[in-house]
Formats: sequence, structure tokens, C-alpha cells
Amino acid sequence: MKLTRRDLIWIVPSAATAGFFGWFALRAYHIQLGKAGVGEPRWEAGPRLEVAKVSAMPQPWDFRYFTYPVAIGPTTRQLESVLLRVPQPQEGGLTVGEAHFLALSRICTHQGCTVRYVPDPEVGSIAYNYRSDHPFLGCPCHFGAYDPLQAGKAVYGPPRYPLPRLRLEVEAGTLYVTGHETPLRPAEGG
Repeated sequence: MKLTRRDLIWIVPSAATAGFFGWFALRAYHIQLGKAGVGEPRWEAGPRLEVAKVSAMPQPWDFRYFTYPVAIGPTTRQLESVLLRVPQPQEGGLTVGEAHFLALSRICTHQGCTVRYVPDPEVGSIAYNYRSDHPFLGCPCHFGAYDPLQAGKAVYGPPRYPLPRLRLEVEAGTLYVTGHETPLRPAEGG
């Protein structure tokens, strides 16, 4: 079969349109569904760092930002992190009496931006285009969202991998970070 110029007038735009919608469907899948799960953490030991008193975080969704020193090769980097009191136990978190805590890296697994705690779900739905009935962590660079009630799993936007967790311990009513999840995933770069 020989293609004529008239055939190309229909084939080229149709192929371009099909390619665009194929790309669009793949992108929508990655934004909504293509997320890696959160499993049992493998901990790498680190320095013992006091983060907060249990009594200083009396309510679910109380939070505190902190930095944690992490050795990466021969250098030490200050890992931006967040401690959250969550309403239910989380994989890799810590339960103290009736209180449940989770510590997460604040470095987005998409391109390495610093995520922020979004306490108001209504504001989050406008600012990050992600609707939730509870606070979450949002990346202001590409509007990714991570759910603390799923142990830091990426739930919306470009990030595919969960935020790395930090190991928590308690002693005499004080919360300490004593390590981090390994491997710390580098930003995907794309």
C-alpha cells in the first residue's frame, strides 16, 4: 500500500494525538497510582539526638522540625527532619503509652526539595491539589504529597518513593533519634 500526501494529512496528526494521550495517561498513572509502598524499615545506626519531651507534644498532629546528622561516605550532612505525633501506630514509628510518634526526613524523594508540614487539609487541597482529611507533608517545588498515616508514603504528585524514616527511642519521657532508614534514596532527578 502506497501512502499519499492526503493519507499523511490524517496519519501524522492522529499519531501525534495518540502519542500525547498515551504520555498523558502514563503521567496520570504516576501522579495518582505509581507509588512505592512502605515496608519494614532497615535501620542504620546513627548518633543519639534528643528531639523532644513526650510531654511537649500532647496532641495528635503536634510536630517539631529538627536536623539529624547523617554520615554519607566521608562527610556528615544535616538531614532536615520532622517529628510528628500521629493518632495511630505507624510502621517504623514509636508508641509511648497512648501516644504514637513518627520521625521522617523532610527531603523530597523526587528532586530533593524540603517538604513542609501542612496542618490544614483545606489549605493543602488548594496549595497542593491533594485532598486529605488530615494533615500531610507537601513539597512546594512540584506539589507532591506524603501521608504520615501511611508511614510517609508518597500519595500524590511526582514523588514515587516514601520519605525515609528515622528510628525513635524513648528514655525517661524524652524522645531520641538513634538512626535512619537505609538506604536513604537520592532524589530521582526527574
